[in-house]
Amino acid sequence: MSSKNTLAGKTIVVTRPLIQAQNILELLEARLAKVVHFPVISISAADDLKAAQQSFNKLADYQVIIFISANAVHYAMSTAQELGINFKHSTLAAVGPATKAALEKYGYKVAIVPSAGFTSEALLSDPALLNIAEQNILIVRGHGGREHLRETLETRKARVTYAEVYQRQLPNERNNIHLDELSQKNTAILLYSVESAQNLWSLCTLEEQQWLQNLTFITGSSRIAEAAIGVGFAKDPIIAENPSDEAMLVALGSWMNN
Repeated sequence: MSSKNTLAGKTIVVTRPLIQAQNILELLEARLAKVVHFPVISISAADDLKAAQQSFNKLADYQVIIFISANAVHYAMSTAQELGINFKHSTLAAVGPATKAALEKYGYKVAIVPSAGFTSEALLSDPALLNIAEQNILIVRGHGGREHLRETLETRKARVTYAEVYQRQLPNERNNIHLDELSQKNTAILLYSVESAQNLWSLCTLEEQQWLQNLTFITGSSRIAEAAIGVGFAKDPIIAENPSDEAMLVALGSWMNN
């Protein structure tokens, strides 16, 4: 491994749940980084799946089914399996490549995915979602989250329904490492969502919050960076091109070499 690709001497704090973080954890370890897994979001099946089940039992009513994340795919497939149904006759859309890959892992073909970008805005620019008046669209997602996708589709005269199949919460327990004991100069934190920034701040002690105010953090979008700054993080974040593992590693490389 060339010296420009190594992260030796650096500590990287990864805030994603383990199921999503496994790949980046392995990639960081391969680059000789000291890795701290500090999950700030706990993901589980939604407490009430009745509405989602009703929608899944009427898949033929929807012209397009949009999956908002890989988590949405995994929990939707679990629910669908219990119902004895599948999505093979549906037109499927994915908000980004990770979601697309998750659908393909279950054997489904994805008809609509952004050519670039990982956001609702990128998905909405796809020609297949421009002329959708009077179409029924199902958005498969977790509880809460942004309303931009639904609102924009409705301004285009589509009829939009949510199937909320999972929920995000603060973990019942946090990693017991004292973050403020890590080197400020040689530590970076990876933040993947607005919620993860807010949750991390909430989970930290006052001393850790003060430490975060002068720490390097790397985000997957400018929207996440702005939210993190608003919470109290340092005001000079590094913004990756997107939240993929590859883009986050590129951002880490830039930090390492500066």
